[in-house]
Amino acid sequence: YFDGHHSTPHAVTLKVESATLIVDGVTVNRTVSLHKLDISEALGTSPRLIRFGDGAFCEVDAAGLEMLLGRKGVASRGVVRWEGNVRWVVAAALLFVATLIAAYRYAVPAIAVVAANQVPAPIVDIISRQVMAALDTQIFEPTVVSSERQARLVERFHRVRFPAADPSVAFDVTFRKSDALGPNAIALPSGTIVVTDALVALAQSDEELVAVLAHEAGHVARRHGLRQLFQNSFVALAVTWLVGDVSAIVAAAPTALLQAKYSRDLEREADSYALVALRVNGIPTEHFAVMLERLEHSAEDPEGITAGALDYLSSHPVTSERIERVRQTH
Repeated sequence: YFDGHHSTPHAVTLKVESATLIVDGVTVNRTVSLHKLDISEALGTSPRLIRFGDGAFCEVDAAGLEMLLGRKGVASRGVVRWEGNVRWVVAAALLFVATLIAAYRYAVPAIAVVAANQVPAPIVDIISRQVMAALDTQIFEPTVVSSERQARLVERFHRVRFPAADPSVAFDVTFRKSDALGPNAIALPSGTIVVTDALVALAQSDEELVAVLAHEAGHVARRHGLRQLFQNSFVALAVTWLVGDVSAIVAAAPTALLQAKYSRDLEREADSYALVALRVNGIPTEHFAVMLERLEHSAEDPEGITAGALDYLSSHPVTSERIERVRQTH
């Protein structure tokens, strides 16, 4: 027993009679109703505390106090009993893991969609500029595609009418050379679509290239890049959401977007967007299917553009199901 004023301990005996605690010792004798006491919960074998209203307290052996209270019908709270039950602990751990998985699978993507749609245009531009600067520094070189070919492709792409176009997004096509990426196209959140020289070389017609660009436009229109960024930077997203500080997201953007791998659901969304755009503009959807096949075959052909095709496929997984879906959609 400690009186709350001095550090001197006093050995005492505890009794419980008629919902009343009796503290008896050489220098201590007090009787207090149990409901006026603050009794700490059990925590392993650590001593438990009985606190009195005047600041005094008793430090009690956990097992002894549990036995004393149990004999008088004063049971611990359910959660305390569960903590000491191995089966309940295991069940709680499994439930916790299942909750984390469900949150990652469903809650995080849902939050990412809401967050992506709320990012102001100036922030989207900042993120895109930083990503482009990182790309130009790390993996891009100046394009060797002729200015005439570039102008023709850009002019053809700008004549495409897109479904449910967002007036705040202005698509812009730019060209870069990259041995690391090979045939590839990267859509930045602001609407800039970077086309590699190898992708231009892989396309056998302007319409085929426009089909791939329409798919990339779908990623922009549905804000897939931002959604992937937020999902891959959930802690930074939480900070942004709570305090309104976007610096963490902006700093993480280049790496997160460069390493983003679109899920099958996002690929289907972008495919659907592209197919609608192609049909609206009278462009045969077969051009898209042919390009997907060509990329897939290049990855399988040891004489083909293996590394680049695989780079593209790692972030834009091509499957026979996707190609078949494109061909069945008219």
